[in-house]
Amino acid sequence: MQQNKTGLGGDFLLTYVVAGIGFGCLIGWELSGVFSPSLILLGCYSITEAVALRIISLITLLIAFAVCILRADQVLANKNKLLISTAFLALPAVVNAIVCAYSGPTPLAVAAPLWALFGIAQGAISTYWCIFYSLLPTPRTPLSIGLGAVLGTGLFVFVNTPGVMAVSLFELAVIIVLSIFIPYLLTRHMPDGWALPPRDYRKVRTITFPAALSSGCFGAVYGFMSITVCTLGEMGALIGGASGIVGTAVACIWGYLGPKVEIDSGMVQRGSLPILLGGLLLFPLSGYWGQIVCCGFVITALAHQTIMKFATTCTDNKEFRLHPVERYGLGSVPTYIGFSLGAVFSYLIMVKFPLSGNELLLALVIFSLVVVVSFVIYGANETETRQRLNELLDTAAASVAVLPQKADEADNANDKINVFRTRCTEVIAEYHLTPREAEVFRLLAKGRNAEYIARNLVVSPATVKSHIYHIYRKLDVRSQQHLMNIVDDEMPE
Repeated sequence: MQQNKTGLGGDFLLTYVVAGIGFGCLIGWELSGVFSPSLILLGCYSITEAVALRIISLITLLIAFAVCILRADQVLANKNKLLISTAFLALPAVVNAIVCAYSGPTPLAVAAPLWALFGIAQGAISTYWCIFYSLLPTPRTPLSIGLGAVLGTGLFVFVNTPGVMAVSLFELAVIIVLSIFIPYLLTRHMPDGWALPPRDYRKVRTITFPAALSSGCFGAVYGFMSITVCTLGEMGALIGGASGIVGTAVACIWGYLGPKVEIDSGMVQRGSLPILLGGLLLFPLSGYWGQIVCCGFVITALAHQTIMKFATTCTDNKEFRLHPVERYGLGSVPTYIGFSLGAVFSYLIMVKFPLSGNELLLALVIFSLVVVVSFVIYGANETETRQRLNELLDTAAASVAVLPQKADEADNANDKINVFRTRCTEVIAEYHLTPREAEVFRLLAKGRNAEYIARNLVVSPATVKSHIYHIYRKLDVRSQQHLMNIVDDEMPE
């Protein structure tokens, strides 16, 4: 197995820690954008103007994801030059906020293109982070992402807490820059062979239409709540954004427990749905602080779901060798379409044509029914998605290329070991095992158990069991001993 050449230790602990800090910086400024209509980035504008600028950034964000999907190989191959340079386009919106703080709001004709660049930058750097985490060994990836999200929520509060505007905006610019440089530097020092050529990744739709519909509706709830809490003023936006720290902390727990529990996005959505519906339906029945609490509960559930989904996407990309650019874009587009529609819906019923009392309750009941219907259609069942991923493991290459392994001096001196390796190679070719299955097969043939294989290959035990299942099925064996006999029977004594 490729050893770490960066001096970060065999388990890459320091890499995960530094990555968590950088990811936290990304979350910090992304949240500042989400709740910007009432905070430092757009607080100088009216709520109508601020929402318009925010919608512009969401449109360009979707365009950025569309380009990534259509040009996935080119984006992946040129990630350092293309995505990193594009990510700096978030800074002009910060400069605009500084100008607004000291000379009044700039004309929308000036601010609009700057916020269009902000959306492009967000799409670029979030894609880059997905690529980065999709290259790391998976055991600590969910925990690193979860801890980063907790840190990022704290940074959001720190940056947006009322104080000296220039200082807050400078701090925001710093975390933007750090969110760009940290993954770039870590990627540059990764061991050789971790980043595969774009053609070696599998391109496959791993999101079904019902799942896309469900993601869109949950995104719509997030978009609705982000604008709704902003209409409650600066304090409402700050508390609403900060409430996500609870959801991200729960995601940390799942990341720490790792393979001891099996949590997929379907389970997360099942747990989130009652909280979302409760928050939506109680909102019109509550006073000012009650409304903030309702928004906080909903945002907590949404933050938990968002982080869990991102972590699952990255770990699946690594373990199933899925194209990180294409897959992240396909998963993000329906979410942000829903987010944009939810934000517009909130603006219409809370600002443009403000509803109250029974009218507001009726509107949110209808909105809740749409969410429930999408959930029923989807069923929060990840079986089909997981089946598609598992089928990738069962797809044999037309010609299996087994990389030759360098034998040490002991291997060269031991003919029996050489014969064992030759026999393993013959079985791998005969039964059309994939390269990853071949790695697992060699260790199984040596008598290693699943726990050892997971540790040796730096993947989760669940993934190893999936590989073993497909190997047993291809070889038509029912036990590890039977598999070992297939190798041993034709070896000389």
